[in-house]
Amino acid sequence: MDRRFFLQSGLASLTLGATAPAMGQGINVLANMANSASNISDYKTLVCVNLKGGADTLSLFIPTSSSGLTAYRNIRNNLTYEQAGVKLWEPSNQTLDSYGMPNFMDSFTEMFTQNKLSLVANVGPLREPTTLDQIQVNDAILPPFFASHSDQEKLWQTGFVNLGEKSGWGGRIIEAMNANSSAIPNNISLGRATKFIRGQELNPFSVNTQDIQNMDLYVNVGNQTDNMQRTIFDRLQNASRRNLFADTYNRVANSAMDNNKILGAALDATQRLAVDYPTSVNNVFVDGELSRLTDQFKRAAQLIEIAPTLGQHRQVIFIEMNAFDTHDNQNATFPALMQALGESLLAFQADLEARGIDDRVVTFTQSEFGRTMTINSNGTDHGWGGHQFVMGTPVNGGQVIGALPEYQLGSRDVYQNTIIPQFSVEQYAGNLAKWFGLSASQITDVFPTYGRFDDVDFGLFS
Repeated sequence: MDRRFFLQSGLASLTLGATAPAMGQGINVLANMANSASNISDYKTLVCVNLKGGADTLSLFIPTSSSGLTAYRNIRNNLTYEQAGVKLWEPSNQTLDSYGMPNFMDSFTEMFTQNKLSLVANVGPLREPTTLDQIQVNDAILPPFFASHSDQEKLWQTGFVNLGEKSGWGGRIIEAMNANSSAIPNNISLGRATKFIRGQELNPFSVNTQDIQNMDLYVNVGNQTDNMQRTIFDRLQNASRRNLFADTYNRVANSAMDNNKILGAALDATQRLAVDYPTSVNNVFVDGELSRLTDQFKRAAQLIEIAPTLGQHRQVIFIEMNAFDTHDNQNATFPALMQALGESLLAFQADLEARGIDDRVVTFTQSEFGRTMTINSNGTDHGWGGHQFVMGTPVNGGQVIGALPEYQLGSRDVYQNTIIPQFSVEQYAGNLAKWFGLSASQITDVFPTYGRFDDVDFGLFS
């Protein structure tokens, strides 16, 4: 196996020791850890649901007035969602001009009306507050590699505009609170290894959504041969190595096995409850994504329940749903994706409530970009800003934060057929970090460009 591949693999990400602190743009998380509250007594978990591919969330708000619906149809052509019925959204914090959600968003609407979910309108990566007027006179610096999947995803996960930054804001908020001293790592990915949960020294911890299994040597204990083999294996694993690669391999493997045993024992003490997670949305392609998504949510609920057992006063859990890059066949795919997501979120919330742990969990979405206002035959192209959802018992639900963009190409919200974000990733993530327990100074440490933007309290949490 190639050394570079191994060190970048999921196994290496489990427990490799400290790496060199990131040097980008004055991040002071590690320097200020000594001032953090290491004696945290409560428990909180942030669950990030990444909608990979760029979700067309801008198209979800459908005008119900005659003039608004005409404008919506004109700009979306044959890619509209009002045909099967629309349910009004009437937020408690502002008056919308007659907007609703299509029926495939019914699970979102149910949580919205139950005050368990709010929407933050039009969020995206920004170097600085940006308007169309500034762009037109070259008085605004746009994010690099505009509309690139990999680059815009990095900016979302990093939490500020610096493609060279190696850490993610999900990992840095744990480091900022000095909350990473639990039995096993508390920055957890249930999907792929991701920058989002990597700290400056904290490495991502990947957890299988299926059964946690120990090596046969540690399961089949009993006869003399098994015991002898296990003794020899332990001695080999614990022997010092002169070769750096071999020594690193041993440390990683040993730590992974230790974590495996600790986590497996803790999970054995809990169970997957008989909560009705969705199994199909009558779309063969999306049903595969749905199965992977619900497996992640089920495992997340278990991990959150055992957080006190593991000494994890803070957790950040990364979940991912694919297939949002809807360049074609969007009328069939996107509604099914959003229905699958909404029903899964609703079931996850019910799972947390059944376990009695819902009061310490906030779930939120992110996606590398929204999509274009107009369509390309039967799909949409890469955009910029997009709407995001925040869900949970701690959330002041039933709100729409910010203004909805107009469905007009000549609108001041639109640049090159994309929506200019009104909120930066820093502002969105900063509100979540504040609920997580970070102070104002810790937030500016985690997000070094936070001071470029207004310190807006979205009112999502009491």
